[in-house]
Amino acid sequence: MLNKLVLGTANFGLDYGIANRSRLSREEIHNILEYARSHGVWGIDTAKAYGDAENIMGEYFTQYGKTFGVITKLPQKEYETTREIEDDIFESLKNMNIEHIDFVLLHSYETYKLYGKKIIPVLQSFSRDKVIGCYGVSVYHPEEAEEISGDIKDNLAIEFPLNLFDRRFLNNGLIQRLKSRGDFLFARSVFLQGLFFLDEEKLTGSLARVKDKIKKIRTISEEYNIKPENIALLFVIGKSWLDGVIVGVDSCDHLMSNIRICSNENLDTYKLIEPLIKDLAVYDEEVILPYRWET
Repeated sequence: MLNKLVLGTANFGLDYGIANRSRLSREEIHNILEYARSHGVWGIDTAKAYGDAENIMGEYFTQYGKTFGVITKLPQKEYETTREIEDDIFESLKNMNIEHIDFVLLHSYETYKLYGKKIIPVLQSFSRDKVIGCYGVSVYHPEEAEEISGDIKDNLAIEFPLNLFDRRFLNNGLIQRLKSRGDFLFARSVFLQGLFFLDEEKLTGSLARVKDKIKKIRTISEEYNIKPENIALLFVIGKSWLDGVIVGVDSCDHLMSNIRICSNENLDTYKLIEPLIKDLAVYDEEVILPYRWET
């Protein structure tokens, strides 16, 4: 399962996460990347919108070479000309000091709807020229992935949220249809920005609606001696059809813990509790979509 792990880099360049809003130091990032590389982590997921995260990766790649697969994203902005799109891709290459990007995604469905007719031909050209591998879109809603895959015949990379609460993409045969096309599927928001690890009594606003579910996760954790983060990660990374699982970490110890989770022993324990977590699904978008949180 380790070759599915992808390091999220939002907190390399931004203060990020509800449980621990922090930005990592250069030294901590270096330690995380070195540990990830030596333990077979596949790649990193970054974006021009993540502050100076691309530049920080560039510092690392300059010193050690391109030791990870790379997913990055075009920013959400107005694209008036194809030259602007090309410039953004070349800038990402320059920022990271690499000659090839494995996956380039549009950062939002809205960008696809507004500028997709300009952007997609540029990405197709860059893919043919081997400047990038595959292209695609980062989405929030299943119907967005459905629409985009219907519009474009090429194999796509789709990045989408999947976690103990948010299981919308598992419904209605969507995954099977995307995989039958040969699409690459990457899951993000595995820990829902750390929501699963908060004290339920401190939840306010819309998040107060899931106090009972947060408490149930903790109860299962204590009864079966399996950490909540193990439950959350194993729920996602155990899906055989996923090509990658994006996880953010806030320390090297945190990464070590995530890597240890991907062991056969933990997987065996998870199989015992799997029937107990079936009713944790949440369809309230004010809970499962962080941009809609009211706290």
